[in-house]
Amino acid sequence: MKNSIKITLFLVILLSSLCLIPTFSCAASTSVDSEAQLLEAIQNIENGEVITLSNNIALTTPVEISNAKSFTINGDGHTISREISSWHTSSANGSLLSVGANTTVTLSNMTLENSQKYGVQAYNGGYVILDEVKIQNCGYGGVLANAGTVEVRSLYLGHNGREDSNNGIEIAKSEAISGSENNPKVVMNGTLDTDQTVNVVYVDINDPIATFTVENTDNTVNKIFLNGNQLVVTDQNNNILYTSNSIEGIDIAGEGYTPPEPVVEEVPEKDPTPKTGTNTSFALALIAIAISIFVISILRKDN
Repeated sequence: MKNSIKITLFLVILLSSLCLIPTFSCAASTSVDSEAQLLEAIQNIENGEVITLSNNIALTTPVEISNAKSFTINGDGHTISREISSWHTSSANGSLLSVGANTTVTLSNMTLENSQKYGVQAYNGGYVILDEVKIQNCGYGGVLANAGTVEVRSLYLGHNGREDSNNGIEIAKSEAISGSENNPKVVMNGTLDTDQTVNVVYVDINDPIATFTVENTDNTVNKIFLNGNQLVVTDQNNNILYTSNSIEGIDIAGEGYTPPEPVVEEVPEKDPTPKTGTNTSFALALIAIAISIFVISILRKDN
């Protein structure tokens, strides 16, 4: 009996300890494999819980999340896309996933593709975290910070937007929420990769956006800065990778870009003294004299 109690206590302590390890999660997880199950899981989710995809999911309508919760959707390597043949929307949204005010959603280990408009948007105070997410082939753009916050931890952007252009991360504030106190924000907290070169970050200067914020965490690899009337994204050596469109008349809060110091290779200093060979000749002469004296002394002894 005592041994059973000890074993039980040991298991309780072990499980409690594992929950303290960052890579080991004890959060409740719900597995879903269809649009209906995904919508139901989002509706019933609690703070800190995880929804895990067990299959690719094709949406017939935009998913709008404004439940004032903080949770994770783990794609587990699967894809969320638009079911084109049966897609319908009763609003101007058109994005696969939209996260609204007071709601934080972490998207991890998934692909978002073939959206009518954007892959994901942070809307009017919503907070979206992108961690090991790939976004491609979306009609308007990859990511929309629409008076909400987008945090990039690990994001890959394929081509998004019109066929003859590209739109990766768009910073905007739509007319519908022009009176809101919320403003767009982009936080770099990891890596941003893409096979595109134009409008990887784009600011919609046509919308009523008066101000927005860009921010870098201490440990981020890629960073975002203000550089004159543009935004720039840099690599780990602070070299510019991507440049936004020109921005005029908008108040932007964030760090200014400082180019890296040029690398100057150290060249060993040369001895200014000419190498004439005098020292070597003198040394040889001394050796020759010493040998001569030695030979003469031996000859004298023999005589």
